[in-house]
Amino acid sequence: MTSRTFVVGVDATDEGGRALEWARAAAYANDSIVAVHAWSLPTMVGIDTLAMIPVDDMERVAAQGLAELIDRIDDDRIEPMAVQGHAGRAIVDVAAERNADVVAVGHQGSGQATMVLGSTANHVIHHAECPVVVCRGDHAPEPLHVVVGVDDHDLEDGENESVRALRFAAMMFPEARIDAVHAWFVPMVAAGRFSNAGGDFDDLDADAIAVVERVIAAADVDPAVTVTARPVNGTPEFALIEESREADLIVVGSRGRGGFRGLLLGSTSLDLASHSHSPVAIVR
Repeated sequence: MTSRTFVVGVDATDEGGRALEWARAAAYANDSIVAVHAWSLPTMVGIDTLAMIPVDDMERVAAQGLAELIDRIDDDRIEPMAVQGHAGRAIVDVAAERNADVVAVGHQGSGQATMVLGSTANHVIHHAECPVVVCRGDHAPEPLHVVVGVDDHDLEDGENESVRALRFAAMMFPEARIDAVHAWFVPMVAAGRFSNAGGDFDDLDADAIAVVERVIAAADVDPAVTVTARPVNGTPEFALIEESREADLIVVGSRGRGGFRGLLLGSTSLDLASHSHSPVAIVR
């Protein structure tokens, strides 16, 4: 398999450590992992405050701390990189420079506000050109069971974000068990129109499987990769969050683009990044 590049945001928090743990578990022996630690000058306030800020010393301390962390891990695949500047921008810039296959960042917040109000994960999700894995939960397991949420809208030309998400999962984790799922949901106020609920729901399951099969066909996944089509019940957000209780990784495509547009619209990917029980990969 061709060597792949993982770019990981690393800091002193548990979330930063979890992102690096995930990358090490997901990467193969011939892959490379670039561990990026961003540092910045302190903001000093007060007209009576004058100080000589030892920039070289700060850079040296940041680089030394990162090197010591990597030395303790003792993994030859990891390259430490200390960068001055905003953490989110630094990670995005390094990912672009290294032509990264995936970026991994940690996030432990439990609401959309934590993703919107200036977090590093939020910046990377909305500005990285490659897929982004948001590492959530108490651990970062090797992705042996991957669940991909799919939809067949705008598939007339054979391409949409679900196709790209499934291709990503199949190419990055070819040895994993991959479940491609489509969610259907019947609101309680509408359920009364079903004359034979059991039979009608079976039809909805069949329709969902047909949606998944269309996406699988469009993705043209290598036959050696095991992909199972499966229906799930609930809104896409709820169904995938429930799937994340058992899955090692959830993968979704996103149509959102950078800036406020992606933030204000809200999306399944943003809900998952805020509430998933396992790491989440967001693919553009």
